[in-house]
Amino acid sequence: MTPPSPRIGLVGVTFDAAKGTLGNIESVLAAFADVVVARMSLPQCAADTGLLTLVVNASTDEIGALAGRLGMLESVRVKSLVL
Repeated sequence: MTPPSPRIGLVGVTFDAAKGTLGNIESVLAAFADVVVARMSLPQCAADTGLLTLVVNASTDEIGALAGRLGMLESVRVKSLVL
């Protein structure tokens, strides 16, 4: 059986900036550093909410694992899309 081919995916993450969750998010992203192609962070200062967008190049299993690990963090919401 051949390994799954890499796909381009988008992962959107929103988090409560006031709860200090960014450090936990960074730890998860460090574990998946080899699949993250690009990232952009946008602070929403008025709402104390952060928005992080990721472009990833990975198998659907790896994208799901990344989204799942991020989604388990407190005050973090995640949506992913595979192109």
